[in-house]
Parts: sequence; C-alpha cells; structure tokens
Amino acid sequence: MNAHNSNAPSSQKKPHKTGQQPAKNVLYAQAGGVTAVINASAAAVIETVQQHSDFFGKTYAALNGIKGVLEEELVDLSDISQATLEKLKFQPGAAFKACRFDLDPLDHNPAQYERVLEVFKRYEIGYFLYNGGNGSMVTAQKVADYCGQHGHPVICVGVPKTIDNDLDLSHCSPGFGSAAKYLATSFLEATQDIISMHETSTKFFIMETMGRNTGWLTLSAALIKDIIPDVPLIILPAERAFNEDAFLQKVEALITEKGYCVCAVSEGLQTANGEYISIASIEHTHERDYIQLGGAGTTLSHIVAQHFKRKTHCAIPDYLQRSASHLVSEVDWQMAYGAGKAAVKAALEGLHGVLPIIELTSIEPFTWRYKTVDLNVVANLEKTVPDAFLTEDGMDVTEAALEYLRPLIQGERSVPFKKGLPDSRLIEFTTVDQQLTPFTAIK
Repeated sequence: MNAHNSNAPSSQKKPHKTGQQPAKNVLYAQAGGVTAVINASAAAVIETVQQHSDFFGKTYAALNGIKGVLEEELVDLSDISQATLEKLKFQPGAAFKACRFDLDPLDHNPAQYERVLEVFKRYEIGYFLYNGGNGSMVTAQKVADYCGQHGHPVICVGVPKTIDNDLDLSHCSPGFGSAAKYLATSFLEATQDIISMHETSTKFFIMETMGRNTGWLTLSAALIKDIIPDVPLIILPAERAFNEDAFLQKVEALITEKGYCVCAVSEGLQTANGEYISIASIEHTHERDYIQLGGAGTTLSHIVAQHFKRKTHCAIPDYLQRSASHLVSEVDWQMAYGAGKAAVKAALEGLHGVLPIIELTSIEPFTWRYKTVDLNVVANLEKTVPDAFLTEDGMDVTEAALEYLRPLIQGERSVPFKKGLPDSRLIEFTTVDQQLTPFTAIK
C-alpha cells in the first residue's frame, strides 16, 4: 500500500497546558448523507481523544446530529469498549445516526440556539466535532459562534466527509474513494453482462449516480477502461448541459460500432436551460424547499428505447453506493480515519472554526497530509469536475481524470462475515438520562 497519512494540522495557536483550567468535554456528531467510512472517522475521534485523557474530559456523541443535541439524545462514550471501537471501523451507515436537519436562521428561531447553549452548558461541552459536508460545517460554525457570544466558548472543528467529492480546497473528500470503487466495480460487472447478452438482448445500459451539482461519482464509472480499454462508453456529468441530439447520435455511433453502449449519468444532469432531467420530489418546509433528485437514468433509458426501438436497462445504485462497507477503498479508509484524528489534533491546538483537508504531497508514491482551513471559507465553495477531466463533447473523460481517480480506489479492507453475510449487526448505544426540559426539534 503506497498510501500514507501524515496528520499535520496547521496552527497559529499553541496547545492549552494541562492544569490551566478544568478539562472540557467533547461532543461528536454525524450529519448529512453517510459514507462507507464515516464510522472510521468516528473511531479515530474517540481513540485520539482517549489518548489525551489528561487534556479532554468526557466524550459524548449526539444521536441524529444537531437534532440529537437539541433533543438531548446523547451517548456517553467514556467507557466504550475496544471491541465496539473495532466494530465501528467497518460498520456501514452512520453508527450515531446522521441527520438531514439544519438549524433555522438565528433571527427566525432563536430558541434552537438557546437550547444548544443550554445543552452545552449542562454537559460542559468545550469541543464540538461535527462530521459532515459543506452544509454541516456552516451549522457547526453557527453553534460555536453563538455559544461563544453567550459566555460559553466552544472549540468547533469539522470532520470532513462526502461521497460527492465536492469539498473544495481538499485534494478529495473522505468517503468518495469507496463510493467510486463500488460504482466502478458494479459498472464493470454490469458491462460484462451486457457484453455477453447484447447480440440478442439489451443494447443500452445506463447507471445513475448521486451528485446534485458535481459529476465526480459519474466519472468513476470510466475507471472500467483499465479493464476494458475499448468499452463503448458515455459519461454525462452534472457539470455539462445535456444535449439530447448529440447524446442520441453518440449512442447510435457506439452501438453501430460495438453492438452496445453503456452510460453513467449524474442525478443532477440539467438541460441547457438549467432544468433537471428528472426530479423525484420536492419537500416544502417553512424555511426552504428541498429538491430530491432521481430518475435521470430512467428518463434517458426511455429516450433511447423509444428512439431506437431497442431494449435498454437502467440501474440506480442510490444508497448502495454510499453504504457498501464490504468494498471500501483502503486509501479512502485511511483518509477517513486520518480526518478524525486530525480534527482532534486541531482541537488540541486550540484551533476554532477549522476543517482538516487533504493536501497531496506526492503522486508516486501516493501520499498526503492534513492541513486546516477556515470553515467559513470552505463551506461556501464547491469542488466541481474541471474541464481538463472531460472530453470536448462533454461525454467522456480524459486520461487526466483517470490519473486522479485511480489512487483513490486502491486497496481493499476485509470485513468479518457471519453466516455468509458481513457481520454488521447494529451497534446499540444507551443514551444518558436526560436532565433538561424536553425539546422537540422538528414540529
């Protein structure tokens, strides 16, 4: 394994000296969509805090992210067993229940912020580590700022994760490499199925990947070129507007040449007019509308079937691509574990409002380190697929894209099996007895 993780958060502040003040407690929480390695970050946070028991007090985890903070659904991790920590390292999903919930603006709902402050004071929280994507980082910063302005300073550090790979400034996002490995593997196997059947059956196969505004996951399907170099492939990332005529012309050319065509498409594919190819649903709330994407692959499959009068098939991996802990990338796992470790080290240094990001130090061998950046800076940015990674027609990838992707999917991490299935039985956590007045986050 050529991957190397050198945790070196940048800092302009010195660590607090033990004994200067009573040890403050740590609160960790998970937010947003899960990754196959998010619990590796959780394990790293817990283990690294344990290694500095002279500096930190108790370690708590909130169930359901910031919602769990509001509702005082907390787990005391001070005595977590080594067996549970080891299990965390390959557990799918979010062991502490990630949430799709954001705080309202302060002027719209001050009660939420008052409640967070109340919880933090009662449990003597001095360090808040929030494991999430860009939106979660904004929430973490808001919480810590409010507490500090009201007499209870909290060191807030983000723990990065997202399968979408849209975390800017960072070479990549922990969680992406494993999702890319799973998608590329599944796409390769499905392509070999089409190769064996296309002469008398399906001529066109399409796989839809997650990615609202970015096509990183879609690009990962192109890694099958390393196994089938001449594969008749179309890649449709969210960054390029969809042109139906050009798409159909390329499908026809590839089927004519090879007898079949395979395609990967981003769920967020839009037309030149900025309209999504497909929207699954729109959820209306009092603060905002949430658009749930999905169906782009099915839409394009129908278009091809109707236009060419040929059999097509569509696969939508959906949750599968982000929860496949049986096929994680070892490089990605190391990055996720390192992210948790780097976040705690930043807290040790007294850094507030920062996020550890991955800085590439060498291409061959593939090595990296962590450095910290300001949360407010990175939260307002989005890493999109660069033009240099796409061909001129926007429907295939360049060698530069493959060179970027390859190192991120390297290595396998075995998981224990039980009765033929991954032994990922749920980890049961017992919440602390609530001390405060009940609070309902979602009404």
